[in-house]
Amino acid sequence: MTPEDPTTRLLAVLQGLDLTSADGRAGIGSLLSEIERLAPGAVLQQAARIELRALGWGRAG
Repeated sequence: MTPEDPTTRLLAVLQGLDLTSADGRAGIGSLLSEIERLAPGAVLQQAARIELRALGWGRAG
């Protein structure tokens, strides 16, 4: 994914989404569906990166 890629922009929107608001919760499914449509596997790839970081992979030290 490149910076001008629409998937990159949509992923950036997800980072700022307020899931405590009704609007945020209502929009999350639509955004994730659109990201998956544009770049199949992108959501799972991001989730895997988060899980690996949580396990300590990729950290210097």
